[in-house]
Amino acid sequence: MAKKRDIVISIGPDGGVDIKVEGVAGSDCLDFTKFLEDELGEVTHREHTTEYYQEEEQHIEVGSEGS
Repeated sequence: MAKKRDIVISIGPDGGVDIKVEGVAGSDCLDFTKFLEDELGEVTHREHTTEYYQEEEQHIEVGSEGS
């Protein structure tokens, strides 16, 4: 089963946009939000959560051919 991944977007009264990623470990969160950053403009501040410093999970499926 796939892990739930969320993007939480807050827009302040001054028009500033805050993007928070939940459920994505490691630097994959940067790829996960790239499409938004490209559309919204220059990133002026980036703050990494504890999830950023967690190791990404790797799933490997092993099976024998012909089984």
